[in-house]
Amino acid sequence: MAILHWKFQRFTAIALVPGMLYLTFYLLTIDNFSYARITSDISSFYGVLFISIVSSLLYFHSSLGIETILQDYVHDIELQNLCISLSKITHVALLTITLICLYLITGY
Repeated sequence: MAILHWKFQRFTAIALVPGMLYLTFYLLTIDNFSYARITSDISSFYGVLFISIVSSLLYFHSSLGIETILQDYVHDIELQNLCISLSKITHVALLTITLICLYLITGY
């Protein structure tokens, strides 16, 4: 299981690189865009797809990283399992909130 966890951690890290580069470039040039252009970008099919994929990868990568930290530094097994479970629930809730907000913004 540890090998699979490690592979997923590396895969999500690599997969996030192009998305984060694009997002950084977009945010650096956002002051040149109108409000209508930004909402149009977010509401487009590719905008929704991009935000959904990058958010899913980001929350999954974060969940894996926090799980690794908890396994390394929390030595009480019951507390460790509780913290990992709470972390996973939090990450799923955050992803759900992100997707609901995306749905509300786009109006689909």
